[in-house]
Amino acid sequence: MRLHAGFWLATLGLGAYWALAVLGRDTTVALLLAGAALSLMFTAAPRRKWVLLATLSGIAMDAAWCYAGVLKFSGHGSVVPLWMMALWLTFSCWWCWLLSLVRSAGWPVAVFGAVFGPLSSLISWKLTAITPLIAPELMLLALAIGWAIYLPAVSWPLMRQFTAR
Repeated sequence: MRLHAGFWLATLGLGAYWALAVLGRDTTVALLLAGAALSLMFTAAPRRKWVLLATLSGIAMDAAWCYAGVLKFSGHGSVVPLWMMALWLTFSCWWCWLLSLVRSAGWPVAVFGAVFGPLSSLISWKLTAITPLIAPELMLLALAIGWAIYLPAVSWPLMRQFTAR
């Protein structure tokens, strides 16, 4: 499958949004919330329910990591900050759109999650947005397992729709 310029622009935009979230955190929360709302507005109406479910599941996963003592968000203790919630919404909108383009199977989605979820957290840790509360290697391993389960689980309803067509 050949990915068009819109894919690359949207993906670069998500990367810039992620950088703004991780570097600006609480100081840019209004801008991040506006961007998240805009992302949701551009998401096709039938997919918004899925996006909100994926967002809430991602926030719950982060809250579980905090509660379990795996990591904490700098300056927020065991609470998932608003900037991270906005990031989850924007990521979920992008992911939903990406799935409609690539129409992947479950195992590549699991591998994608297992690699890029922890990579995002590793960079976030290096930029002091999160702090490991256990050995960093164990944190990354736990996150890899969590993402390898989370991403296919929230993607499954959409992947099922695409294969039914």
